[in-house]
Amino acid sequence: MNKGHTLLAFIAGAVAGVAAVLLMAPDSGENTREKIRQKAVGAADKAREKILEGLDAVESVLEEND
Repeated sequence: MNKGHTLLAFIAGAVAGVAAVLLMAPDSGENTREKIRQKAVGAADKAREKILEGLDAVESVLEEND
């Protein structure tokens, strides 16, 4: 199994776990939606940060090869 498949399996498992916890939580729908929104915003921010780090690394490699 390559790293891409491993990462995808990990992410899918994490999403399934979060979904299961949210579905079993004894919280109101409004509170649950707000928690989901906050988690989604946090995940998007982390993803954006990692993408920018990756782009910086690619840019550094390209500059070294010039």
